[in-house]
Amino acid sequence: MHARKCIIPFLLIGFALTAQSPRGAVPRSDANAYDAHASQGGLQVGASLLTHKELKKVFATDVNQCCVVVEVAFYPPKDNFVKISLDDFMLREAGKELGTRPSTADVLAARLEVRPAPRDREHTPGLNRSSEVGYERTRIDNGNGEQQRSGGIYQRQSVGVGIPVVGKRDTPETAAADGNRRAIEAELKEKSLPETSAWEPVAGYLYFSVPKKSKSGYELVYMLDDKKIVLPLK
Repeated sequence: MHARKCIIPFLLIGFALTAQSPRGAVPRSDANAYDAHASQGGLQVGASLLTHKELKKVFATDVNQCCVVVEVAFYPPKDNFVKISLDDFMLREAGKELGTRPSTADVLAARLEVRPAPRDREHTPGLNRSSEVGYERTRIDNGNGEQQRSGGIYQRQSVGVGIPVVGKRDTPETAAADGNRRAIEAELKEKSLPETSAWEPVAGYLYFSVPKKSKSGYELVYMLDDKKIVLPLK
């Protein structure tokens, strides 16, 4: 009897974790709601190239500095699933064969990391100023019963009394820089297209490191087994 009482809470916790929706974005009504869409064997795919204005609304991180962001959604066939992998995507300039694979959140976070300015050497002796940087997740009701995940990077400043440690290499500046990078990585990973086997519609963002926006536009290439789906993006 006692054993059952101990097991049930763990089962409930496990169910709650698996019931959580995957990271990414909330899929739109259907693939036609995206700027580019295509279908193959019952699978529907939609994609849109985010503008600079849209990026500011979606991300707290200034991803416009490093990459082009594409929102992608999958609508699997009835009673079937689609296996999503970043290795199956490529972004290329319109009319060209070669392209760029999606970048991972950790690589982009290292590029976007913002290092704080050095501390003032004339600060009050015995006082340590520190900064905590993190990524905060929230849920917003969009009015139609769906929960839209949102989040942003926050920063807290604090001042405390400390005792110097001889030989210690870490400084408040390096700690803040590490926290900054982790916060950026958390946001990009949270909103990226999930790599999963999806039975239900799923959406998210892909990050492509390209020098600048192409005047001729882009094409998002997705490989479905041996078939190629090309989605023109402007």
